[in-house]
Amino acid sequence: MKNNLKKYLMVIATLIAITSMLVACGAPATEVPAPEAPAATEAPAAAPATEAPAEAKVFTIGISNPFISSEYRTQMIDELIEVNKEYMDQGITTELVIESADTDVAGQIQQLQNLMAKNVDAILVNPGDVNGLNATLEEAVSKGILVISVDQELNVPGVYNVGIDQKAWAMTSARWLAEKLDGKGEIVQIEGFPGHPANVARMEGVAEVLAGYPDIKVLATDTGKWDEATGQQVMSNFLSAYPTLTGYWTQDGMAIGALQAVMAANPAKWPQGVGEGRCQYLKLWQEALTMNPDFDSIAVANHPGVSPTGLRIAVNMLMGKTVDESKLGGANGLSFVLPLAAVITSSNLADGLAMCEGKPDAYLLDKILTDEEVQQYFVKEAAQTEKFTVGISNPFISSEYRTQMIDELIEVNKEYMDKGIANELVIESADTDVAGQIQQLQNLMAKNVDAILVNPGDVNGLNATLLEALNKGIIVISVDQELNVPGVYNVGIDQKAWAMTSAEWLAKKLEGKGNVVEIEGFPGHPANVARMNGVAEVFAQYPDIKVLATDTGKWDEATGQQVMSNFLAAYPNMTGYWTQDGMAIGALQAVMAANPAKWPQGVGEGRCQYLKLWQEALTMNPDFDSIAVANHPGVSPTGLRIAYNMLMGKKVDESKLGGSNGLAFVLPVAAVITNENLEEGLAMCEGKPDAFLLDDILTDEEVQAYFK
Repeated sequence: MKNNLKKYLMVIATLIAITSMLVACGAPATEVPAPEAPAATEAPAAAPATEAPAEAKVFTIGISNPFISSEYRTQMIDELIEVNKEYMDQGITTELVIESADTDVAGQIQQLQNLMAKNVDAILVNPGDVNGLNATLEEAVSKGILVISVDQELNVPGVYNVGIDQKAWAMTSARWLAEKLDGKGEIVQIEGFPGHPANVARMEGVAEVLAGYPDIKVLATDTGKWDEATGQQVMSNFLSAYPTLTGYWTQDGMAIGALQAVMAANPAKWPQGVGEGRCQYLKLWQEALTMNPDFDSIAVANHPGVSPTGLRIAVNMLMGKTVDESKLGGANGLSFVLPLAAVITSSNLADGLAMCEGKPDAYLLDKILTDEEVQQYFVKEAAQTEKFTVGISNPFISSEYRTQMIDELIEVNKEYMDKGIANELVIESADTDVAGQIQQLQNLMAKNVDAILVNPGDVNGLNATLLEALNKGIIVISVDQELNVPGVYNVGIDQKAWAMTSAEWLAKKLEGKGNVVEIEGFPGHPANVARMNGVAEVFAQYPDIKVLATDTGKWDEATGQQVMSNFLAAYPNMTGYWTQDGMAIGALQAVMAANPAKWPQGVGEGRCQYLKLWQEALTMNPDFDSIAVANHPGVSPTGLRIAYNMLMGKKVDESKLGGSNGLAFVLPVAAVITNENLEEGLAMCEGKPDAFLLDDILTDEEVQAYFK
């Protein structure tokens, strides 16, 4: 503002000087342009003032909201006003023009027409219909108005979307419910308004999840109109009509009513149900546990903060900043897909309740990105000359896999350093627990890294911290094992499929019958969970294979040897064993040391030491057989290559991704070694140390297959 005033005063001074000159020449003073027209061509010094109106532009933003009968919308409007005040105080925006009332499609079209008539610069619309507003929104876009749909995605050319992935949001709780019911049972569904964009996306997501669980039967679906009282009535009706009900799926405030209905009816066996990320629900959940300790729930926050975050994005776009399209997603590539504010389960219910301290019951767990945080969605100035810093979080160093992984990360990073793209890696690596790895991540954030590669030590324990990193604009990639955290990419093999390959081999080797033992890694670790799920899925197809016992070898060769020695002593009728990683070396050493009359057949590891031990074992017992499926450390440096390409603004081809949330770069395994190609495996080990794992690191050229 000071610069504008200075320019304007210079214009006035110039005009006064011109006036004096013209008067001296006998020209009438009335011919001199007035000061309020500083762009007069007769005055050369006045030309720069033509920029003043653009620099001083104050933007007006309109809000269209067709549904006010919910706490979500109340919190949304309050937050929009509060965030807009920040920009008003900076002289960037005027007061919001708010059109907000309970109305239908025709009424919301009128809201939009009213906003256009008031010459707003941008419209944030929370749409009440999937397609009904399209023509009106296209009209607004044609008038040069920036249009952003908040809270739900529209597929309208030129209309941006800001919100969570509504379908993925619903799938998270639906998947939880299906797994809670062990994949079988009878459930009901209470949906919002049929036809509403968010409800359509959510119900599609629920249907997609349940399609994978054929033994879960949906008894009925009804609308609760996104209303607590209606949700309670519908649930009461369901409880009366379906006494065999074992679960229910619902959404938003209706979840409060549904749980109230269950608590009021207090059936002999409570159905398990999903909830809402609202303080009132979390407190009701806590109360329900005093009545029935077996009740369980999940609350996935669909937070109102997406709308004020959308306001921040709108303001930055109005100020001329260029959107980084590589950061966008959605059906038409125009969606700013935001991470969830919180996912509350029984394991972190106390944390959720702590978030509610000092908040009203109606408060929804929330997150509004700061203006600094939304810069992640815009093209950085001079990005081509910027060097990026990547942080590594590794909570387990007591294995050759991790040693090889870290060495390869450093080696590959040097390639990018030599090109002037990267700084040295910031490595946090130590044997630690979940709390320790959270501290590792906090340390990396404090050092302002641009991306984090995390090899997670727990399935869910890091979620909140990873979401925090995402909110700071940091790219987060989980390597070696998949996490289901919105916004977190995954790079690795399919751990479940990896384990199923060797388990299937063992089952067929035993001709579908026999007694086996299992030596697993750390229970609760993401990779181990996925692997053991895969093994269980395979053995479930072979009812004549009996699992005698399972114990942990802690991914340690010596511990694996001790556990296997104990198993050999306890189960002399054992015919096979399944294990993983370095524990396979210890297990085979135990078999060779015991040298039983009939050796159990066992699976191995794609490590040179194991292949050589396998070769030695055959000299003792030519009937022994094995398989070694490589879980290669090269997935991590491949993940590093992917991170740098993303940091350089390349757009991921999402059609090439997989995994539970569609954010996984699923890499092929480096090798599968059986007795048929054991010699080839040993040839791969020539010149390598015994600790070397059969490996493959994709080149920078090869990872381009994952980018558009």
